[in-house]
Amino acid sequence: MKTETVMLIADAKLVLDRVARKAATDNPLAAAFASWLCPARFDATAVSAAAQKASNAKGGERSSRGVAVLGFACAVQSLRSKYETTFRQHLDWLTGRPNFGSSGEPSNVLLDPLILLGVCVGANAVLNGEPKTRFDKWAHTACKDAIGVAGESGWQRGVFNMLGSWLNKIESPTDVWIKLAPAWMRAALNSCGCGKVGDTEAADVLKVALLNADAVSDGFEAVMKLAAIDWATARAIDFNLDAMIIADVAKVLNNVTSIFQRWTWEEKPRTARSGALAQQWRIENEYHIQSLLYAVVKPIFPALEEERYLAPTGTYQPRADLSLLSLQLLIELKFWYQRDSAKHLIEEIGADLTLYLRKESPYRQVIAVIWDDGARTEEHAELRRGLLGLGGLFDVIIINRPAFMNKSEVSASAGKKKRKRSAPRRA
Repeated sequence: MKTETVMLIADAKLVLDRVARKAATDNPLAAAFASWLCPARFDATAVSAAAQKASNAKGGERSSRGVAVLGFACAVQSLRSKYETTFRQHLDWLTGRPNFGSSGEPSNVLLDPLILLGVCVGANAVLNGEPKTRFDKWAHTACKDAIGVAGESGWQRGVFNMLGSWLNKIESPTDVWIKLAPAWMRAALNSCGCGKVGDTEAADVLKVALLNADAVSDGFEAVMKLAAIDWATARAIDFNLDAMIIADVAKVLNNVTSIFQRWTWEEKPRTARSGALAQQWRIENEYHIQSLLYAVVKPIFPALEEERYLAPTGTYQPRADLSLLSLQLLIELKFWYQRDSAKHLIEEIGADLTLYLRKESPYRQVIAVIWDDGARTEEHAELRRGLLGLGGLFDVIIINRPAFMNKSEVSASAGKKKRKRSAPRRA
């Protein structure tokens, strides 16, 4: 991707991010929507706070916006168990109300597509069987009424159109979806299944999403355009994997945290199949991190290698976790145990760098990826500064252990033996 294009994208994202964050501060629904649609950019803190307030609403305090906030919260896996019961109760209240008032005025569900979207994604996350069937019938009618009320243009109409097709489970070809909403809207909601868009549209999506980004004032539109840009840039890197650079690898690694929105962590089996067990994909050591990153990076960079031996020093032979020889790049993985200090981690990585980046080594840059098993966010800035001061590190990426991974049941950080970083040199 050309340097000037990258700069234009960065500027647009900065402007849109500012608009989105201001809206999220002022509007709980905007905060919930942003956390759901762009989890890598907006953490779950905002949606959790908004959902807590909505869940406390009683009687006349309840609103369709509050139900939508709870819906978006339930679509975030780490929050689902906390708000599922309350969401179900508020959903029963909402679906029992008429879509139009006694004087014919439409309800907020019909006027605001983000309210209906939040309600639908929440229901899709927690309902099944007969309750889901009843909800789908209500949602189908509500969406049909909303499309009748909405104007003929604007991003709001596009969202209603896509919701209608999603609720009707229409697997239309892309050329049919083109008539429902512009490509950038379909790209923005593609990850949740509400929009179908082809990879060949990536350039058009990027062009339109960047156009007049500085004129966007609506927080919801800003979030959608950020999601559209992220979708497009992930597909429009010249469509040439050989043209990728180290910065592209770092971008992929920096986005790894977004996968935890769909990470399997079940309190009970998701199916009624006999013998089904609740599954929890635990991450307890460095090997697990290596497997995770290998699964993410290998399809994008087929030349990625793991456990590559480097030039020996006497009887000591270093071994790199992940490497891309074509980019002269090593990816160093560390599991930051709760018992270890940041100083200890810096010293350990510093020692590894002296082995990895020796004069005779074919590698010239290292990206350090650290799994923080203690979620010590307040220490991350200092840790990054310490590591980047060592030299030879292109980037430092710190992944917090997600809150839903209940450490009371996991003893990974209690003192398990670390993996070996080298193997004896064979004679």
